[in-house]
Amino acid sequence: MIVAQASTRALLRFSADPANMMREPARFSGRLAAAIKKGSASMGSTRFSMRISLVLFGITALALVPTSVASSAAHSVTCSICGSNLILNAGAEAGLGTISDSVVVVPDWTRERGSFTAASYSWSGGDLSATTPGPPNRGKNYFYGGPNPANGKAVGEGTQTVSLSQAAAAIATGKATATLSGWLGGLSSQEDNAQLSATFLSASGKILGVFEIGPVPAVGKEATASALILRRNTDIIPKGTTSARVALVLTRYDGSDNDGMADNVSLTLAE
Repeated sequence: MIVAQASTRALLRFSADPANMMREPARFSGRLAAAIKKGSASMGSTRFSMRISLVLFGITALALVPTSVASSAAHSVTCSICGSNLILNAGAEAGLGTISDSVVVVPDWTRERGSFTAASYSWSGGDLSATTPGPPNRGKNYFYGGPNPANGKAVGEGTQTVSLSQAAAAIATGKATATLSGWLGGLSSQEDNAQLSATFLSASGKILGVFEIGPVPAVGKEATASALILRRNTDIIPKGTTSARVALVLTRYDGSDNDGMADNVSLTLAE
């Protein structure tokens, strides 16, 4: 019986590291067979069966733990940028916001059309203030269509291109999603509005898909005064996508100034 117990203890020591079973399966099988042979010869079959069952149960549990941990770790690194807002200067906070009918530089955004700019919530003559309906976590500035430009264009547009290369593995599965969100709106009952879009591009620049949020019509502002309303949309990222071109388009329909406005825009990915 002492010999059987020693064999069982040796088996447990060997199997305490599951890697031993993967590196040396023949050795493990030999130790298991030896333990069974010695055990069956020195103790009752029922008692020995219970002991060897406990040994095998412990081995199985040990083998499963590192496998599950490794699986979890592998899953978490397939998309290192998932869950983070990929839009830079997403709240127009990186630069100074105008406090007059003028145009300022908006860092990280390329002005494509019109007078795309940023305005301060503290501007006494501005459309929005710290207390108008909008994001509860607003900063000091918001995106603004700008004063009536000299060229007379009614559209102000800012863009930036976001690399999605760090999400390549997730995108290749065809199951990765992108979510656009942002607070969009305009001046009171006017139809001036904002629209946010993401265009999925291949490595060669080919357009693979487009999705968007907005605009928010005047009747949907849920307020009689100027307001920003939260909008959100999720779509599948086409396979082969390596980047996304984000465009914030602010459009004038009424009045002299372009009163399309937005704040806290975001583009996030999920596996």
